[in-house]
Amino acid sequence: MTPRATPSIDALRAELLKLSTLPAIGYTVVGTWALTALLTVAFVNAGQDGADALSGAVPAGFVVLGLLPITSEYQGGQIRTTLLAVPRRITTYGAKLVALLLVTLPVAGTTVAITALIDGPADLRAIGYLTATTIIAHATGTLLRKTVPALVSLLTYYFILGPLLQAHTSLTTYLPDSTNWLTLSTWAAGLTTLAIRTFHSRDA
Repeated sequence: MTPRATPSIDALRAELLKLSTLPAIGYTVVGTWALTALLTVAFVNAGQDGADALSGAVPAGFVVLGLLPITSEYQGGQIRTTLLAVPRRITTYGAKLVALLLVTLPVAGTTVAITALIDGPADLRAIGYLTATTIIAHATGTLLRKTVPALVSLLTYYFILGPLLQAHTSLTTYLPDSTNWLTLSTWAAGLTTLAIRTFHSRDA
């Protein structure tokens, strides 16, 4: 008799299946890689460091990658089915987070590799930056539950508010789009903790 998988493993498999069958995820990944290549070539042709593309428009793809899995479930009402199948909300959210990480890490690694192929060795810490951006977006999507408000909020920060703060204040090291690993980890962990508490206590 084959031993039955634990509920957490079943939940993880279910979340990975959702990610693999959500068309928007595939489009986001391919679009991000194409954008990375185009921007890297543009930076190189302009005499700049091609790796700068990784902190330019490229993170927008990872924002979308983090948001879509959770906000699409809320807006489509599928979250209720998910919670009926796995009533333990901490287990459910943990499975979602691990599944997202398992998808994001190779996508981020490939993104950095594309830059390296075009412009030489890239800073591998960019993989952590892009992954942390995805986790921050996922937590934000959990808190707001709707794709458009969450996407507008994050893109407004990353492309308008963040750059303004970096240019006019001394808070750069403490901002969520900082390349400081400790800062990124703190923001990702803090927002994820808040998201888990909200997910656990809020009605679906």
